[in-house]
Amino acid sequence: MRFKSIACLLLATCQFAFAQGTPKPGDEAFLRGMQAKSRKQTAIAIREFTASADAGHTEAQYVLGLQYLRGDGVRRDAGQALAWFGRALEKNHPLAATQLGEMYEHGTGVTRDAARAVALYERAAITGFAPAQTRLGALYEAGSGVPQNPHAAIDWYSLAAAQGHWDAQHRLGKMLRDGRAGEFEYEEAVRLFTASAKSGNSFAKISLGELYETGRGVPMNAAKARQLYSEAAREGEPEARLKLAMQGKIPTQGAARRKPAVAVAIAKKK
Repeated sequence: MRFKSIACLLLATCQFAFAQGTPKPGDEAFLRGMQAKSRKQTAIAIREFTASADAGHTEAQYVLGLQYLRGDGVRRDAGQALAWFGRALEKNHPLAATQLGEMYEHGTGVTRDAARAVALYERAAITGFAPAQTRLGALYEAGSGVPQNPHAAIDWYSLAAAQGHWDAQHRLGKMLRDGRAGEFEYEEAVRLFTASAKSGNSFAKISLGELYETGRGVPMNAAKARQLYSEAAREGEPEARLKLAMQGKIPTQGAARRKPAVAVAIAKKK
């Protein structure tokens, strides 16, 4: 997720609470921190976030954890990030659970522990948080931290995809395309890849292009496939350039890769 998107969401949540006349302890400091961050006054933002987090403000605890994890306005400190995410997790904050899950899944500042990552993703997934549902599905698909179970992966991906989550749509589409549910569902894969591609997912454009190129789920259309590969290549995907080279057409290098805009800070994975 892009932090900017998360920041806007949290700021709107805080403003809504004020408008409803239901401020929580630390709300005012949190709002001042968000405003300072938007003005790039990082020292002030950290001070206000810390005051708010110390008062028990869950969103401030999560944001402060992100600041330490990324070294944004403070020295990067995974231990501090872990501590602040942990305090937010005490109140079942789904973003904190998901971010902690990623830290344990990838061994970021902690000993890698896929089983712990599964447990954390589950805490967020059962609340309906799509990014956590997607990561949980990926672990079931890979058999990391849990026994490999493609049906469980499909179930979790389906829940997230129904909410429009770009990564879940692409992952689910690939599983249905490859017959992981027991049969090949090309038309549904086309629908999912198309939805994910519209969110700006370059990988989904490549997957959709492959279906057009081979005529699976859609009429064969080499020109449409080339268009999709070209878009993904302009966004910086080497695989798309390889596809075009195989078709004998390579676009001029230029635009930087576009990344999908989403609500939670989670790493982009194919």
